[in-house]
Amino acid sequence: MEIHQLRHLLAAAENSSYAQAAKRCFTSRQNVAHSIKAIETELGIALFERHGNEMVLTPAGQQLAGEAREIVTKVDGLHVMFAGPDATDQTLNLAVSTNLFAGISLGTDEYIAQHSDRLRVSEMSCEDCYRSVCTGKADVAVIMCMERKFPDCDVLEMGEGSVSFALTSAASPLGRKESLSVMDLKDQKLLLMSEPVFQYAPLFAQLDSLGFDRANVSVIPSTSSMIHVVKRSGGTGIVSDKFSMAPPAGFCAIPLSDPRLNWHFYILFQKNSASFRSIAKFAQGIQGTF
Repeated sequence: MEIHQLRHLLAAAENSSYAQAAKRCFTSRQNVAHSIKAIETELGIALFERHGNEMVLTPAGQQLAGEAREIVTKVDGLHVMFAGPDATDQTLNLAVSTNLFAGISLGTDEYIAQHSDRLRVSEMSCEDCYRSVCTGKADVAVIMCMERKFPDCDVLEMGEGSVSFALTSAASPLGRKESLSVMDLKDQKLLLMSEPVFQYAPLFAQLDSLGFDRANVSVIPSTSSMIHVVKRSGGTGIVSDKFSMAPPAGFCAIPLSDPRLNWHFYILFQKNSASFRSIAKFAQGIQGTF
């Protein structure tokens, strides 16, 4: 079994299509089909079954895809880890998600600041960061969002996800709870860092199933603005674990109990980029400070 075959498997699983997987992997549909057939023959299992126009993983395929994803992630991590001392320090276009610096460690923040002479930094929504990397407008992106997949680019996750917190007034009914579930949030006015579809997908998948009214969502550009809105108008902000350490006076930060809502920090890039060695060196530095 070859690593490129596992990549073809994952691309087909994420796109539900051999043709789309081929585009993602810069190969032909026949090569994707051949890779999947080779794995099926080697393991003696069926990986996909057709549902209408889509190719859907079988239960055995789902199990293998989970293992394959871990293997491919580790291999990609080795490419970054051993970028080599001869990697160039060319200027990179770096996209960072809105309020990333309110969530990352001080060491990571300082690493980015120390290399600012070789970085052109643009702050934007998580989805815009992703699209910028996919279209080549950004060489690399560092984003903070709830767990999700990135089928059109390469990705490294920086450590384990950190708990999400709800920022609310200490005088509110929520302020008396030790932890919160999605059910506790379904009637709240939610204050978010960006539009909900991309950065908060696991949260809204659950809220929508509970009949949540998305008119009760406001996008707040900064944590300081979020604190002001909560103080003046009420509502509940979704923030990183930094607010659990020292919330502002009159506020409390309550952990969300569902691990699916934890924050994850990702580095997004294109491994076939002409700037990959510089990207890998930068990513190695980010991981080392996280």
